[in-house]
Amino acid sequence: MAGVSLTLLGCFEARLRPGGFVTFPKKTQALLAYLGLRPGQAYARDHLAALLWGETGDKQAYKSLRQAMYVLHKALPAAGPPILVTRSGTIALDPTAVDVDVSAFERLLAEGTPDALHQAAGLYRGDLVEGLNVDEAPFQEWITVERERLRELALEVLGKLLAQQSSGGQTERGIQTAVRLLALDPLQESVHRSLMHLYAAQGRRGAALKQYQVCVAALQRELGTEPEPATRQFYQEILQRRSVEAPKIATPHRRRTTAGPRVGLVSESSTEPITSEVPLVGREAELSRLRAALDAAERGKGQVVAIVGEAGIGKSSVLTALAAHARHREVRGLLGFSYESEQVLAFGPWVEALRYAQLTEHLDVFNGLTPAWHQALAHLVPELTSSRQAPTLSLPDHLRLFEAVTGLVRHLATHQPVLVMLEDVHWADEMSVRLFAFLARRIRTSRVLVAVTIRGQELASAPILGQVLDELRREPHFVQITLCPAAVPLLERVRRAVASRLQRLGERGRLLASVGGVMARRF
Repeated sequence: MAGVSLTLLGCFEARLRPGGFVTFPKKTQALLAYLGLRPGQAYARDHLAALLWGETGDKQAYKSLRQAMYVLHKALPAAGPPILVTRSGTIALDPTAVDVDVSAFERLLAEGTPDALHQAAGLYRGDLVEGLNVDEAPFQEWITVERERLRELALEVLGKLLAQQSSGGQTERGIQTAVRLLALDPLQESVHRSLMHLYAAQGRRGAALKQYQVCVAALQRELGTEPEPATRQFYQEILQRRSVEAPKIATPHRRRTTAGPRVGLVSESSTEPITSEVPLVGREAELSRLRAALDAAERGKGQVVAIVGEAGIGKSSVLTALAAHARHREVRGLLGFSYESEQVLAFGPWVEALRYAQLTEHLDVFNGLTPAWHQALAHLVPELTSSRQAPTLSLPDHLRLFEAVTGLVRHLATHQPVLVMLEDVHWADEMSVRLFAFLARRIRTSRVLVAVTIRGQELASAPILGQVLDELRREPHFVQITLCPAAVPLLERVRRAVASRLQRLGERGRLLASVGGVMARRF
């Protein structure tokens, strides 16, 4: 096994084996990405210096390259074959000493088998070193070309995979693949049409009709055109039928029950419900993956998603967008927060999550739980139990408590899908993290999606959470979504989105927004 693993598709990551993640300055990351894209190929030192430090002059550029090499030599393992091969004024990465996801991605695409394509699709987590922007024209020209080349390869992988899944009757997987394809290229009308057919094959008439509207909006907005006759014809066929014939294999579906009214996704600390009124610019791919996970969970394929990123990058915004999407699909929501100053409080985020769902207003949902589980839940939230049960002051049995919370979540999911959201779990107490791991392993056949947010830079100080994530990565129902910094072109899209909303404000609203902007710049 190679001593170093490089992740270049999506956010840049360098990981030692054995060991953990290694962080580098921005231009050192760019140097590793350039070398790692084609391991074994030697590059002249003057070429690398001009690529990343060309505007500083030859002398300073060579000095900066030497400093970057020193940082790499110091951080990378000395044992085993050297990662960096330097000879005759050239530098290369030893392909036997480093594993690069791009190399594996291209190899699996060339192999072309269904299993290989599935693995390749999993490796493509985003654009090449997404969010890494270096203010050097030669590097930017290179990265732009390579990002587009790899994006086209990803479209090819997903297109072939979708064709195989559709012809093989793998409807659920085909839906997930089509959603990913459209996140990369929303103008592929044939994929919109395929997704409509897949939804129809599951008997999901509403989803098929909605997908047509998404297709119409995308084509009109970007190209000023209408859908092809085949797409319009299939849309008319769906409209003319009261319901679409479902497949022979029964699939779970949402329905209202007598368990009480749907619990809305409304925060106790806010007077407004979580909504999707404000567009989340630049996170379409991440939102597509989250919606696909929720879609799978609604059909009884439980999912666990970890949203990882640095502070302020938008983890909570992405989770809020997911919650808004779930709210419109009659999903019961549980939301808990962890705080750095409250790590001494055991099960803090879980207590908040259970209270957030307002379950005390519908105590009949607990009728399917055992008395022992009722008693265990009373340790977390006494008001969840009936008034006939006396509160207990004994210390909780942690195994029974874990089983009780898991049993409650799974029982709730028999009435309606459940979305469990835990924010900032890097600050959660140890028992809360262990309860998260316990639940995550036991929802694979339940209509449950567990989504957590994590600051990547805090993982070093949260060893239990790091161990849990390493274990969950081996589970097929676990997905990690790493948020990268927004690329520069997205800023223009943000500007247009804000301008569009300001146009809908009155004179007074625009004045207040202007004053707020001035105050933000000043203070």
